[in-house]
Amino acid sequence: MPLYALDDENKLVSVWDSDSLRRYKCLECQKDLRIRGGGDRRVHFYHLQSRKSCRLHNRSARHIAMQLQLQKKMPEIELEKPFHSILRIADLCWERHKIVFEIQCSPISIKEAYERKRDYALEGYELIWLLDDKRYNKKILRPSEGFLRGQACYFFSSTTGLVYDQFELVVERSRLLKGPPLPIDLLTPTPIFIPPGFQILQQQKSRLAKYIFQGDLLFRSLTNSSYLDKLIAYEETMGTSYRDHKKKFFWFKKIFLIGLESLLRLICRK
Repeated sequence: MPLYALDDENKLVSVWDSDSLRRYKCLECQKDLRIRGGGDRRVHFYHLQSRKSCRLHNRSARHIAMQLQLQKKMPEIELEKPFHSILRIADLCWERHKIVFEIQCSPISIKEAYERKRDYALEGYELIWLLDDKRYNKKILRPSEGFLRGQACYFFSSTTGLVYDQFELVVERSRLLKGPPLPIDLLTPTPIFIPPGFQILQQQKSRLAKYIFQGDLLFRSLTNSSYLDKLIAYEETMGTSYRDHKKKFFWFKKIFLIGLESLLRLICRK
């Protein structure tokens, strides 16, 4: 469901400035598009033929709704900005700060996530992931989510439009705990500065990026030392407790299997 397309002169046209009598081309697959929508249905371009391999074709209504909500809050942002040199189309691009926001409502492979981050970095842009909490932020992490949570990454609610961060404890792809949503203000990108010797949460070390935003976990940690001390202590205590529990379970399982094996051998001798 693209919102932008190319006209006959290869000029970028938004769906709101398009003519329903004309044909347009998809920014990604270059195939023919027409306009659909009106009334209660959101206006968008659609492919005349199904193109399952085209990422713009496969974007959901939730994806588009989030794009529009963010653009409304941040008018400077460009929707579906093409990067021809790397063959990418950014969901949202903030040119002034060199930030690309990628909305993720659907599954993604680790390979694709890594390549997307690498490609935008080559162009000098910071990639920030926004994960739909209807698919992500569950008790068990998919492998791709585990990778994404190691990047600059926040969650969003497609129901309320809230973009938020959270404190969480993840061990071996299990989300043992997640704190309350911490609403963040994407209008306030601030270049990150960690004072020398300043201790931060383990979960934040792999997520350090060029910017922090007002309200996110790192922002709160840097501006409230007592808040950070409590989280660090909790992170260490819970992590140790879980590892001890896993260790006990391992030995219990090993003893059980040895006993079962002995019992089976005894039965076979009879």
